[in-house]
Amino acid sequence: MPNFHDLDEVISAASAETSSLSGKSLNNFPWYVKERDFENPTIDIDWSILARHDGYNHQGAYWGPVPANGDDKRYPDPADQCLTLPEKRDLYLAWAKQQFPDWEPGINGHGPTRDEALWFASSTGGLGRYRIPGTQQMMSTMRLDGSTGGWGYFNLPPAAVWGGKYPRWEGTPEENTLMMRTVCQFFGYSSIGVMPITSNTKKLFFEKQIPFQFMPGDPGVFGGTGNVQFDVPLPKTPVPIVWEEVDKGYYNDQKIVIPNKANWVLTMTMPLPEDRFKRSLGWSCDASSMIAYPQVAFNGGRVQTFLKALGYQGLGGDMAMWGPGGAFGVMSGLSEQGRVANEISPKYGSATKGSNRLVCDLPMVPTKPIDAGIHKFCETCGICTTVCPSNAIQVGPPQWSNNRWDNTPGYLGYRLNWGRCVICTNCETYCPFFNMTNGSLIHNVVRSTVAAT
Repeated sequence: MPNFHDLDEVISAASAETSSLSGKSLNNFPWYVKERDFENPTIDIDWSILARHDGYNHQGAYWGPVPANGDDKRYPDPADQCLTLPEKRDLYLAWAKQQFPDWEPGINGHGPTRDEALWFASSTGGLGRYRIPGTQQMMSTMRLDGSTGGWGYFNLPPAAVWGGKYPRWEGTPEENTLMMRTVCQFFGYSSIGVMPITSNTKKLFFEKQIPFQFMPGDPGVFGGTGNVQFDVPLPKTPVPIVWEEVDKGYYNDQKIVIPNKANWVLTMTMPLPEDRFKRSLGWSCDASSMIAYPQVAFNGGRVQTFLKALGYQGLGGDMAMWGPGGAFGVMSGLSEQGRVANEISPKYGSATKGSNRLVCDLPMVPTKPIDAGIHKFCETCGICTTVCPSNAIQVGPPQWSNNRWDNTPGYLGYRLNWGRCVICTNCETYCPFFNMTNGSLIHNVVRSTVAAT
């Protein structure tokens, strides 16, 4: 194992291994993975039609749109054939019992007692809650305002880093990118990408949302309104996400502001426990899936703190901010869109739960979208549609649009009916590309054939 004494040695070692810096070389993707042009993934996009989506409505995809009367409560849209949570649970448990008659779902549908305990332990910290049987305690001692002991998820460094004791880190975009790859891997991420923010990619950002709030009624990354000390009170209604000529990002009751100089979105994927994930059973995701949410939150905070200590800002964080993680992951070359409207990586398949993302002002080298034949393979595969207990996955070819209220037209891709998703992991674990090491159903020879045909 090599010995490194400082980040300069890490960067030098990485540079020696990387003759041409790209997303493919950064993540050591297989030889058959091809890179495409920027803003040109394997799904067709009409940038003249694609528009920013109402993120606040999008966050209610499981329950329906906001009523016209302004009531914050969501009501399933009958036209979408949405299911209530009890209906989803019953559908999944009926499917699981039919497939595995000896399996015991336990009290909450997570499995026997030990599986139940593992589920609660694994999900603790996800969406800002301690998951305790019978209750959900807020993680109210953690703060997002950058104060002592807080993570500072939407904060940036002071004008003088560390009180002026150290100068701000200054590196080339290549050095910075290699450094962030090493740091992200150190914190547990498996791969990284960098999406440049342009007039087109700005359309991937939500038009508006409530800061740090995953969906109506849920707390933010580490807490909710009234439970966390903020620089300013969190707005109780969605506010626009805008770009301004300012030095640092901020939010208030009117808007969430991204500095124009923050031109890069750093995307990161998190590996999950492979052996258990492959054999996962349980409603509302298995423990091997739920562990992704607190892992992403905590490790995202660590990356942000690292950037802050260097004198830069990493804004947002977690799976809820800025826009759909799949869009950022696809555009930054981490993955392709699959039939479940999710990300599928050429190395890890569908076992990464999407991409975390940070808006950064640290200059980095943008990474291009990739083509590993995955999106094309999904057109003729469709295994996921046969194991979905609620028929939420689209059957047939990709579409430019659909009739759902939360539809985003402008791209030729797959669209999931989130209102019918029973929150299991069948579509991920049964996917032929599912892989963390070398155990994929599609081994390397077949993968390369898929990519070339």
